[in-house]
Amino acid sequence: MENQQQQIPKDGGDAGGKAKASRSVDKLNAEQLAKKRAADRRSQQILREKTRRHIESLEGRMRELQDQGSELEQAKRRTVQLEEELSSLKSILANAQQTIISIPSTASAPLPHSNINPALQSPISPAIKSKSTPFNDIGNYSIPIHHAVKPEALPSPELSSFPLSLPGTGMVPFSPTSSKIAPRIQGRPLKRPRTISYPSPPRSLPRGFSPERQYIIPTSFVKQPTINVWELPLRLKEPETPVEKLLCGIIEAQKALVSEGASRAVAIGPKYPNVNALVAPELSHLSHPVSRMICDLLKRLTYRTFIDKLGALLVMYPLYQWQIMNDYESYCGIPSHSIPCLAQRTTPHHVWICALGSLKLREVVIANQEKYCTEDFMYSFILGLNCNWKRGVEEAICWGRDGVSVTKDFWDHCNLLDNWSMGKPFTDRYPELRDSVKFSDNPDDGVVKLEEV
Repeated sequence: MENQQQQIPKDGGDAGGKAKASRSVDKLNAEQLAKKRAADRRSQQILREKTRRHIESLEGRMRELQDQGSELEQAKRRTVQLEEELSSLKSILANAQQTIISIPSTASAPLPHSNINPALQSPISPAIKSKSTPFNDIGNYSIPIHHAVKPEALPSPELSSFPLSLPGTGMVPFSPTSSKIAPRIQGRPLKRPRTISYPSPPRSLPRGFSPERQYIIPTSFVKQPTINVWELPLRLKEPETPVEKLLCGIIEAQKALVSEGASRAVAIGPKYPNVNALVAPELSHLSHPVSRMICDLLKRLTYRTFIDKLGALLVMYPLYQWQIMNDYESYCGIPSHSIPCLAQRTTPHHVWICALGSLKLREVVIANQEKYCTEDFMYSFILGLNCNWKRGVEEAICWGRDGVSVTKDFWDHCNLLDNWSMGKPFTDRYPELRDSVKFSDNPDDGVVKLEEV
């Protein structure tokens, strides 16, 4: 029995592996054992290094996936915001179109308290041609009418088309069919034009003139009418986006009122815009349509601060007033840095470019519309706009009879180009425009929180 207990287990038994391993290690000398242990340590180090690298790669991949998830969430939130803004703009556009559609029905109705002769309310052709005289081809000029001719001065309808040039003006006088003019329109007295009689043209043609021949007078012998700078219109493209359609709708709707004889106050509103729609929406009905619709548009756009949104309104307001009524007084109301440049009068461009206060910036944008006339540029400009108003909102707005308006100090501040600058994200996205518009050195300069309103 003792011999059996001392017998070594065979290979394959329960303790055969351990016994075999122990025998293999026991057979190694000290040098071989040291080499084996060193090799084991190296293999363990390599295995641990591979495991560590694999864990680090997995952790890095997890961080990337987490970052992508946050970016995806931001993109989803931005998509929801854009969809809300789009639906709001569509509702504003629908209201504006409804207003424009209702204008023809009101225009067809007679003006209240008006004594205008019905004969004067019918459209009159600006040029009357006659086949009985060889002077038909002198030209048809679209010029303003400054004088009127008495009907008695024209001997017959056939000779009424003879062009009479006013002395020293080069303008062709026009005679209405009736000399009765309403003394008052919409409660405002009108000055009666002073009638000037001119000698009648000869009834018989001089010798050498044939009725069958057409004679052309060179333009060098005809004094051309002069056009003032405030009468030159902007070359605008057809509106494409809801914002452009809304802005063009405001202009066309108020122009229709001007053509009907509306006063300046009715057509373009006061000098300082009313901001009830931004500050006191319950008083929006007291605002003029021009300021109210621009405020409704700005209310749905995300500006950096509320005070910058007010400043943007003051930049846009006088420009659209002038586009509605192209006269000298409206043109003088535009700040010097916002006066339309040559490119705006010669190159077709989008209507929102007028709101870019810097003249150099407008020229650059119009010259490269493919790059800058994008939604990215518009949103970057809106978020980066900074009027640098160092005082509080309570000193920028004031209460009056018709609600909330802007103060003269804030108006004067926004009319100076040096008080405006651009911050992030505009400066990061378009660094090449540093020479065209002022960049903010301190992005937090002039910040006013919305809670202060």
